[in-house]
Amino acid sequence: MSQLINKISISVIVFILLVVMCTAHTPADSLSAVLAQKNITPEQKVMTLSLLARAKSITENKNAIAIGLQAVQLSRALPDAQYTSIAYATLAQIYIQHNDRTRCAQVVDSAVYYAEKTTSPLAKGIAWYRKCWMENIKGEEKAALLSGQQALKYLEKAGSANYESAVYYVIASIYANQEDGPLHKKYGQLALQAALTGRDYDNILCAYQTMGTYWQYQHMAHPDDRISLDSAIYYNKVALTAYLNNKERIIFQSTAAIIALNLADIYAQNFPATYRDTVFRYLDFAQKIGMETHHMEVISNCYGMKSDYEAAAGHYDQAEELLQKGLALVNADSSKTLATRIQFMSALASLAEKRGNYKDALHYQQQFTTLYTELYNQEKLNITKELEAKYQAEKTATALKNLQQTASLHKKLGYLYIGLALALLTAAIFLFRSYHFRLKQLGMETRLKDEEAMRLIAEQQLMQERQERLQKDLLAGTLQVEQKNALVQTLQKKIAEHTSNKSVLTQINRIIDHDKRLDESLAEDKADFEHVSQEVFDKLKERSDNTLSRLDLKHCAYIYIGLTNKEVSQRLGIAPKSILMARYRIKLKLGLGKEEELDTYIRSL
Repeated sequence: MSQLINKISISVIVFILLVVMCTAHTPADSLSAVLAQKNITPEQKVMTLSLLARAKSITENKNAIAIGLQAVQLSRALPDAQYTSIAYATLAQIYIQHNDRTRCAQVVDSAVYYAEKTTSPLAKGIAWYRKCWMENIKGEEKAALLSGQQALKYLEKAGSANYESAVYYVIASIYANQEDGPLHKKYGQLALQAALTGRDYDNILCAYQTMGTYWQYQHMAHPDDRISLDSAIYYNKVALTAYLNNKERIIFQSTAAIIALNLADIYAQNFPATYRDTVFRYLDFAQKIGMETHHMEVISNCYGMKSDYEAAAGHYDQAEELLQKGLALVNADSSKTLATRIQFMSALASLAEKRGNYKDALHYQQQFTTLYTELYNQEKLNITKELEAKYQAEKTATALKNLQQTASLHKKLGYLYIGLALALLTAAIFLFRSYHFRLKQLGMETRLKDEEAMRLIAEQQLMQERQERLQKDLLAGTLQVEQKNALVQTLQKKIAEHTSNKSVLTQINRIIDHDKRLDESLAEDKADFEHVSQEVFDKLKERSDNTLSRLDLKHCAYIYIGLTNKEVSQRLGIAPKSILMARYRIKLKLGLGKEEELDTYIRSL
């Protein structure tokens, strides 16, 4: 029976995907057409709604959430929990695009919970894939690898090449962040093979992209290896060709923008200035998609790279104009990502200082400080929400366990009452034996009640201990962030006190020193920067002619102490894929040649 149910679920997905792939419309249009059919089954409707929510998640995020919740609601009326599990798993990706990590984590937990109530390997595989995906976003790489392997076990049984490709891609990205080249390549190839088998062009683009990134990393480690450079260009260009030939079938079109950015970065770092037009052609391509998909990080990187090109050529007015135009687009967007705006303010402050316009440099630095304060407040709120969610989840689990134990006790008492009734019935014939039997049963009842009372007391103590522990964690996290806020407020006060001072350059240096001490007030940064001397920063400033921004200097410090790209991205609050762009800008400001390695130079200081 379970095999029949699993076949039905797979056939539902195959039916829907074939309808989508055989039309010339967008995936959302095709899925809407499926929903309009009169003979659609409840199972097909749930799956179609989930896929439609996914298809609309980029351009109509709020509507996509509503559609996803509708799929969850309808799935609850179905006898098999696999549809509820898959509906919750689909919602996770939509919530993360809405920047709601708390709800995303909750629906992932729900997906895993309902997956345990079904025998469907497909639902189990999808739920564990989402668990792997979420753990990777949270930086829990070891847990993500274990969840990914668990997902693959189920998906291999289900024969779902598309989801296998998605799991392989996450695992490949983890090993890429860990700078483990052989495993990055292995899982990237597996992702590409599965994606081509499943014919899902979103997965195909991601697989080509990760293979291109692998070869790009290989060339960065071995600059003289021309084959690695050619391979990086090849995989990225093949990915763009696949995008252009199948644009209507692709949901997450921002992947193509990231691929174009990677190509622009490759040409910028490894080819002479005569390739400027090639670099700008790929940047324009990425920028166009970024505008269409409202991908602010892509847009900011495009304007940032173009501005760096103009600044390097001495065209400061054009460089500032590009930054201002990019900032205006980011401010006009509804998301208004703080990290992206911080990058623009840092770049504008650095450019103004380089031009000798210290008044504007101070203005942009103040804006930078204000945005940084907002980011700290946001981090504090996220910490509070995560701790609260953990506490509620544990509290719910404990309550559920107590209910299960209470039900078990009632069941035992029911059996006991039946036994007592039988004993009373037998008493008419065997009075003496019945009397002793009843005493024995009553003694058993008393012992059961005593044992159960002891268990309930132990459970209450456990709940109390867990509650106290979570409250301490919440207090510690809140105090840490409040300390950051206090230091930021001190910085703002010092700026206000010295705004009338004619020596603006001295004020800016003091601001930078104060902000550096703010960062170093965090216990983690204290431990990291103990081994970075002031002499290192002085040499970097001298080599760059004071063009390195504060974020650039922090990035250099993290490279100096040996952090990986993934760790640097987490410390700076930017996506891992933006690290390559940041490294290129630092290398350009330091005036390093193409054959010189950024990591080698910084660690030699």
